[in-house]
Amino acid sequence: MPFTNDGLDMLVSHDFSRLTACEARSLASEFPGRSAWLTQFAMRRMFHAHVSEERSALAFVLIRRAEAALDEWELACETASRAPGAPSVYFKALRHFEASITALYQGLEFGRNALGTKFFEKGDGSVIQRINSLYNKSRHFDPSDLPSGRLHAVWFGNDCLRTNEIAVTFTELRDVLAEVCRVANTLATASELRLDTTKT
Repeated sequence: MPFTNDGLDMLVSHDFSRLTACEARSLASEFPGRSAWLTQFAMRRMFHAHVSEERSALAFVLIRRAEAALDEWELACETASRAPGAPSVYFKALRHFEASITALYQGLEFGRNALGTKFFEKGDGSVIQRINSLYNKSRHFDPSDLPSGRLHAVWFGNDCLRTNEIAVTFTELRDVLAEVCRVANTLATASELRLDTTKT
């Protein structure tokens, strides 16, 4: 006997029965050279010294996090396109989304620390603040503290990733990821570049 929609939502994941077609879209075509970013960056460091020595560690970590976030995003998009009706596929997609968010937010945090600035204020509802909330929820939660009827701290639907408090649309996530990847691409491919991270 098939489960009812309420049964699926109670036994698998919140709103699982409403998942029909995940709207997360690939970014691969916009960054076709991403698999060579780190090699390109290393070569330019050797022959052009396009990033100063004191900023090279920062540049490496930004490129690595951007590449990881994009790789996981691509895996999430591909997997989520097959998710409706299959719990194992759904949770594999969710795992890739959470890994993408982790790498993305860590990259943003390294950049924020280097720039000595704030990307958001606590509770301001901005995209970065909500990505921070997703990141924290996926990493730091106690299953016994979840509200009644909730099996997971983070879940996804057709158009967004959610927690009990916030939602971040796939379009918003894709836009932020694309911006971080543009920075990584510039670091990797620019013939001359100086990272100015002087704190003001």
